[in-house]
Amino acid sequence: MALVYLDPFEQLQSELERMLETAFGTTGSRLFPPVNVFDAGDAYVVKAELPGVSPDKIDIELEEDTVTLRGERSFSEPNQEAAYHRRERGTGRFRRVVRIPGRLASDEVKAEYRDGVLTVRLPKAKETRPRRVQIEAA
Repeated sequence: MALVYLDPFEQLQSELERMLETAFGTTGSRLFPPVNVFDAGDAYVVKAELPGVSPDKIDIELEEDTVTLRGERSFSEPNQEAAYHRRERGTGRFRRVVRIPGRLASDEVKAEYRDGVLTVRLPKAKETRPRRVQIEAA
C-alpha cells in the first residue's frame, strides 16, 4: 500500500471547488487549472491543463519546494448583443500553487507546452536522489 501525502491547501481547494459546483453549477477549476503531480524517479513532474492559453501568458515561479503557475486566459467573445445559452469557459487571471514533497535542483527545471498541457520537469536535488552504495569485500 502506497502512502499518499495530502496537502491541506489542496484539500481546501477541492472543498472550495465542490462548494462552487454546488452553489453555482460551475467548477472552481476555471480559477485553478487542474494539475497532476508525480514522482518520475529523478524528478517531480507537474502537468497542468491550460487549453487556449498562450505560452507567453504563462509565468512559472519556483521558490524552495513550491511551484507557482500564473497566467491569464482570454477568449474572443461574441459581440455585446449575443445571448449566451451556456457559458462555462472561464476567462481572466489564474494562479495555482503546488507544493513539491522534496528538494529541487532549481537551475535544471524545464517547461514544455504542447496541446494545451504545460509540463514542468523539476529535477530532484542531487543529495536527495537515491543512489546505490557499492559494498567492498574485506
